[in-house]
Amino acid sequence: MKEPIKVYMNAKVKSINPNDDKHYFFGYYDIQPFDKTGRYHLAQQVDFMDRLPEKDDIATVGIIDIENNEFKALGKTTAWNFQQGALLRWYGDDEILYNIRKDDGTYGAVRKNLKGETTAEYDMPLATASDVSKKGISINFERIFDFRAGYGYAGKPDPFFDVKAPETDGVFTVDLETGESKLIISYADMIKQFPEEPYTSSKLLVNHINLNPCGDRFVFLLRNFFEEGVMWKTQLIASDLEGNMVPLTNYRFNSHYCWKNDRELLIVSDNEDKFGCWLFDTVTGKAELIDIPNLNRRDIHCLYSPDQRFILGDAYPDEGYRNLMLYDCEKGTFEAIIGSLSTADANWDIRADLHARFDRQGSQISFDATHSNKREICVFSTECIER
Repeated sequence: MKEPIKVYMNAKVKSINPNDDKHYFFGYYDIQPFDKTGRYHLAQQVDFMDRLPEKDDIATVGIIDIENNEFKALGKTTAWNFQQGALLRWYGDDEILYNIRKDDGTYGAVRKNLKGETTAEYDMPLATASDVSKKGISINFERIFDFRAGYGYAGKPDPFFDVKAPETDGVFTVDLETGESKLIISYADMIKQFPEEPYTSSKLLVNHINLNPCGDRFVFLLRNFFEEGVMWKTQLIASDLEGNMVPLTNYRFNSHYCWKNDRELLIVSDNEDKFGCWLFDTVTGKAELIDIPNLNRRDIHCLYSPDQRFILGDAYPDEGYRNLMLYDCEKGTFEAIIGSLSTADANWDIRADLHARFDRQGSQISFDATHSNKREICVFSTECIER
């Protein structure tokens, strides 16, 4: 029998959620789940882990006290998935944001304080948000569900299902103070600015959109839906909040990314036909290939440590284990920290990637796991990492 956790750097891994019959997870690697003290961690609590969520399946959102494994519920939602949850995030020090399904069946978002009281409601769901600029970005989650069910929400058809490049759908900004939303980039705009096959004749999708740390600039992945004989490819695009787009690559393989700072972006790409982690200047488009040894075409969920000394990355299963890797930007080493035994999922969209995250001080790392045959959130101290 395989051991649940392989430890390579003397990491002392512990589960932080309650030991009950529920499943707990956070979601994506590029959202900060820890509060400013490092004691509390955001989480979603659900009743199952072996199928895709359906329209009426509920996720309870809340916070976990890491010191005593207690979960405090703050709200419920039916707008969630296993890859990104309800895109739950902190808003300032004492509020949270997450997506919901409204009474009329459409999607929106809600802001709550730590008593579970609603402090703001939004008519559109938030794909990314900034408590610095007070801006959010909204995209079509119904369209995402049709493309990859693991990243959208079930139960509501895309009103633009038969339209390849709608004029009234695309990227919206949301003012988090007033709630006002505005379409700043339509799919029709993208076709006009980037008239290259297969995009000019294929159905388009905006996916994986994220604001920079100060919230005044964002990047997104523009993809074409898979069609018979036409595999989907991806273009990496940057923009300001007025919708002035800058193409960073042409249509090719572009995948997981993270902001290094307000201007630079790290992404796994085969830019210039060279696979690896590329660092882009999102204003000029200039790019540099980071020489990570033995990356071996791993499509890692890459994330900088708060001091930018390290790049953390987890990959897809290797002999049943999802390995968490660490690249030391000073030493140039790329080594495994832990390996978490992964359940064999019947559906790729319900898989449990580690999606590892640093806390704000860089003193802890959390990740989602299934090595105990349930979804749980694990944490270990970064004291195990040699400097």
